Amino acid sequence: MKKLLIASALAAVGVAFSGNAFADDDRGREARKEYQEAQREHLKDRREAIREYEKDRREYEKDRREDMREAAKDRREAEREYWKDRQEAEREWRKDVREHRRWARGEYIPRDYLDDRYYMRDYYDYDLAVPPDGYRWVRPYQGDDTYYLVQMATGLISSILGD
Repeated sequence: MKKLLIASALAAVGVAFSGNAFADDDRGREARKEYQEAQREHLKDRREAIREYEKDRREYEKDRREDMREAAKDRREAEREYWKDRQEAEREWRKDVREHRRWARGEYIPRDYLDDRYYMRDYYDYDLAVPPDGYRWVRPYQGDDTYYLVQMATGLISSILGD
């Protein structure tokens, strides 16, 4: 009898909870539905975030390419300016070299160098002999240690001391 009593008690308990089990099944279905909806929302947000990221990356790459192009253009322009300035400096240097020409004995020095500012008056400081009458020691370039003994009337170079 004990067995019957236990079996009937178990059956009664089973029947009592069976309604809750079916109700839980409905709530479980609802929970799964909410979970699936949340998953869809999450995936939708993720796709949107990926699209925004890709758009931002493309925009960044575009800006970077433009910056690189602009930097290369600036570099080329700077190189052109450098070479242009260098050529101009070389022309100026050649011009200076031509201006600092040297004369030989028997040639005539230009009249511009027969001016007072080119005369050497302190002969002894430069170990120069006193020039004869009508002659003067001329130093055309300040940085140059070449001295010309020049006849003042004609500009004829009669002697050269130095390089």
